[in-house]
Amino acid sequence: MNIRIPLICFSFLLALTVRGQGYLVRDIHLRFTAAQSIREVLDAISKSQGFYFSYNNQVVPADSLITVSRYEGRLLDFLTGTFGSAYEFKESPGYVIIRYAPRRMAVAINVEKRRYGPMVVEGQITDADHKKGVYQASIYERNVLASTLSGPTGNFRLAIKRPEETLWLTISKENYRDTTLALLPPVQVSTKQNKRRYWFAPDDGRGAGLEGTALGRFFTSSRQRIQRINLGGFFAYSPYQISLTPGLSSQGLFNSQVVNQVSVNVLGGHTAGVNGVEVGGVFNINQQQARYFQAAGLFNLVGNDMQGVQAAGISNIVVRNVSGVQVAGINNRAGNVNGAQLTGLFNVSGQIKGIQLAGVVNIAGAVKGVQLSGLVNVADSSDYPIGLVNLIKNGGKSLAAGLDESGAVQLTFRSGGRVLYGLLGVGYQLNDKPTRYVLEAGIGAHILQTTHFGLDVELANRISPDFKTAPEQQASFRLLPHLCLNRHWGVFAGPTINYILESNRTFRMGIMGGIAYRW
Repeated sequence: MNIRIPLICFSFLLALTVRGQGYLVRDIHLRFTAAQSIREVLDAISKSQGFYFSYNNQVVPADSLITVSRYEGRLLDFLTGTFGSAYEFKESPGYVIIRYAPRRMAVAINVEKRRYGPMVVEGQITDADHKKGVYQASIYERNVLASTLSGPTGNFRLAIKRPEETLWLTISKENYRDTTLALLPPVQVSTKQNKRRYWFAPDDGRGAGLEGTALGRFFTSSRQRIQRINLGGFFAYSPYQISLTPGLSSQGLFNSQVVNQVSVNVLGGHTAGVNGVEVGGVFNINQQQARYFQAAGLFNLVGNDMQGVQAAGISNIVVRNVSGVQVAGINNRAGNVNGAQLTGLFNVSGQIKGIQLAGVVNIAGAVKGVQLSGLVNVADSSDYPIGLVNLIKNGGKSLAAGLDESGAVQLTFRSGGRVLYGLLGVGYQLNDKPTRYVLEAGIGAHILQTTHFGLDVELANRISPDFKTAPEQQASFRLLPHLCLNRHWGVFAGPTINYILESNRTFRMGIMGGIAYRW
């Protein structure tokens, strides 16, 4: 049995003012002595009023010059007079959003309430001027997080739970003004105050978010991309969500616009973000931020910032910044890191404050901390890289030819930062030993560095194989003063303490010297 619900419908061509904000109705006072760009005027208003403007530079002429010698009045009146009727202005906590919306929508709906079921809203969205159906408009109720997209003729069908309270149905579409309908239940004694929280995340227009990654594009459906474009930076909070795959979620199509405290993805999930705990059997994808803890069997992908601990069997990718720890079996990638990146193969980051630990390769911009890898560290600046090869832009590299007391002639490549460096060497024994060849690896530190003189200490391990029997091994501690002849060339010589890893395991004093070319 169906019960038809009477309703009161009204639409707003201008978006509803966010309760408690009232930015658009504030009085502003402007005085300029010369022509200013729209961007400069909006920045001046932002600083004086304590909020930000959000707009797309491609459709808002922010660099156009206007002359405002003096203005006193409401902000809404100023914006309308500056931009014209083709734009709409909306509010969100901390923001005034300027949208290019020259078109308007007309909505015809039919609402039915089954006795034991949700309210079903069916209708059609048409262009107010051309009377044609509006395809792929977003229809959503932000309090119950229900959403759908209109079909090719503008038709839609949406089931909504909790019909005992007033429902606010909003229709959004790029280049159209938002339209909102209030659906009232048959008897409403009092209006409930919904406690759901919302927030707004402005798009910087750089395209560097989730869809700027190959995985993000692959795992984001066309419907989700349309939803993101229509709804812009609008997001809501929810206590939890459960999904089997990104398309099969307890929040349906709205899942990519919701930040959850607890998110459980059996195979994988695509949400706006997590503000608590998220666990995925295969993967987790967050359009915006992730906070506190996130773990996945294969990979985690975050389109904005990550704060807390992020763990994955294969890969963690954070488009912007990480404040915390990334742990992955193969690789970690992030914009900037304040904390640690730990992985089995390689880490990639911009600026890092903390530690990068990788089995093979670390890559970073400016490093304020330690890079530790089994093979290679790469950075613009890194004073404490620990690896065999360290390609540091503001560091140094040298190739040296040396000779020690045992008669081993050796070529050694040293590379690193201003404090620590790594070394790799190959050589040949000039004596009558059967083990003729020398392979060496180690780390060193610049203890003293002046224009003409320096002092280095090194720890190195040498292997002398004959490729038939067990190789001879030697661990050495070296104190190597060096004299700089000019910018590139220098000579060095100093004492060594060698520990021979043979059956007698003895210490032996020695000396090492040579010539080096630095760059």
